[in-house]
Amino acid sequence: DPNHEATRQEMRSFVCAQCHVEYYFKGDGKRLTFPWHNGLKMEQILAYYDEPKFKDGLPHQDWTHQRTGAPALKAQHPEFETWSQGTHARAGVACADCHMPYVRDGAVKVSSHQVRSPLLDVAKACQTCHRTSEDELKTRVATIQERTERLMNRGLDALCALVADLEAARAAGYGDADLAPARQAQRQAGWRIDFVNAENSMGFHAAQESARILGEACDLARLGQVRLLELRLAKPPPAKPAAPP
Repeated sequence: DPNHEATRQEMRSFVCAQCHVEYYFKGDGKRLTFPWHNGLKMEQILAYYDEPKFKDGLPHQDWTHQRTGAPALKAQHPEFETWSQGTHARAGVACADCHMPYVRDGAVKVSSHQVRSPLLDVAKACQTCHRTSEDELKTRVATIQERTERLMNRGLDALCALVADLEAARAAGYGDADLAPARQAQRQAGWRIDFVNAENSMGFHAAQESARILGEACDLARLGQVRLLELRLAKPPPAKPAAPP
């Protein structure tokens, strides 16, 4: 119970985690709910949404993809969940240490209430721990973000290719049962890409975790394409009805 067991430093991050998280509105009462029953990791949240306990006893979905019919999910802004898997969280660094670094107000040390990117005040936000130059620290951030963006673009290319293949298979007449494995791959790959994309640090909050998630997204999207290829090889598309004279 964080209200009784969390440290003061942890509570400083839980303040931010009231809003900067993944969430959904539960039931007819639309109760704000954090999907953390299985844990904070991306796949643990997805496992929660995949449980057949939501509307009509089905897994949760935010919408049905118009072109493919896949049950899709939309990540909100899971900064807290992503940060919790990164090196700063493991080192005991709170959100406020970087985004609201300590400043002096006379003889008193207080957290800055100008909440902003740490890169706008590297001296106070970063160099209190990292004893290296400002240019070096900014370069580290840029490197992580550039690599994450390239991985994300690869994942998006793979996902778009899967969507196009699913759309073609659907147009060819394959039914829901035939398309289910590829649609599930679209749901899983799309969730992973959006989890990183919606998180707002472009990988910096947890660089290795973000890379892992995007690598899985690429793999799942391509596996979805493989499932469709296997379907076409094993089962020719249904014959289309003849056009009326």
